[in-house]
Amino acid sequence: MFICVHLWFLSPTMTPLRIGLAGAGMIGSTHSAVLQTIAQALPEALELTAVADPDAAARARLQMLSGWRHTYADHAALLAGAAVDAVFVCTPTVFHAEIVRDVAAAGRHLFVEKPLAMSLAEARAMQAAVARAGVRAQIGLVLRFSAIYRVMRALLAEPEMGAPLAVVFRDDQCFPIRGLHATGWRADRRLTAGGTLIEHGVHDLDLLTWLFGPMARLRAWQQHHAGHAGVEDYVAVECVFAGGLRAQLVSIWHDMAQRASNRRLEIFCPRGFVASAADMSGSIMVQRGDGGEVRLAWNEVQARFAALLGRGDHRFRDWYGVPYLLQDLSFIEALRAGRDPDPGLAAGVEAQRLAAAVYAAAEGDREIDVSSFER
Repeated sequence: MFICVHLWFLSPTMTPLRIGLAGAGMIGSTHSAVLQTIAQALPEALELTAVADPDAAARARLQMLSGWRHTYADHAALLAGAAVDAVFVCTPTVFHAEIVRDVAAAGRHLFVEKPLAMSLAEARAMQAAVARAGVRAQIGLVLRFSAIYRVMRALLAEPEMGAPLAVVFRDDQCFPIRGLHATGWRADRRLTAGGTLIEHGVHDLDLLTWLFGPMARLRAWQQHHAGHAGVEDYVAVECVFAGGLRAQLVSIWHDMAQRASNRRLEIFCPRGFVASAADMSGSIMVQRGDGGEVRLAWNEVQARFAALLGRGDHRFRDWYGVPYLLQDLSFIEALRAGRDPDPGLAAGVEAQRLAAAVYAAAEGDREIDVSSFER
């Protein structure tokens, strides 16, 4: 299914959405910055109403940088004290379930960062709570909004390529307790759902199924090098999709702070090859038939992405390399249009189920039938 991002349906006649943000850490700061950008460009679309975090300095910093009207020590105080229409949940994973339950019960819409929960059972309970409350929710699977992967997906659909034969996917990042993504809680299994697979590679599991359909079987291996109990820093997955395609995914947290977070995806077809070493902005390598390899530069990737969106002249064209902005804008537009955001929590639950299958395969040293696992 191709997600259509309608970035131009923001009616100036509607009351701005009042946004709350729970969590002023690294990912909360990212959302705060892009929401500020959207608010500056579309003041009729949203208002940055309130931010909550137990760290007074952190929430004061976001208020100063992004202009949040109010600050609170926690999400409960925010819900009691501020009139908000939707809340972004950007806390450590262990707090997601409580916040989602409380926000949904208060009748507010939700954007929830990945991974959805500490476990598959908890993720399903959160989805059920949102459904009972009748509110709308989106999960932060941001790679679906990447220009790189949208264009690669379109290239794979070209008939001359043929059906994909093999996929090699490597994802590496400095262990995110230091470096660019420093978040010390990720080394504490009481606060995190796990390690490199669930807290980072869950994006990759979702992307693979978004590109190639449902998985049928998988095997997996994990290792712990950094010495943080229950927090793996290496996972390798070999999976077979329902159509027979095989893929290998390797997700690594290393200890090189100056190495940029990196994904490299290579896809081989009978008469074609598509690859990129970028996940946000960069070039794509393409080879067709007996011709040579061609590099699509970033400006061409942008032009193709604009064509896929169906509108190349909207005011956020300069932000095509920032999927976080397009993701948040899509959520806001969906709420203002009165429709469910995409991807919804069902996609987050499915990504959590796939991660659970990988862990089961690695811990039991066995092949998992994904099609029936924990259905």
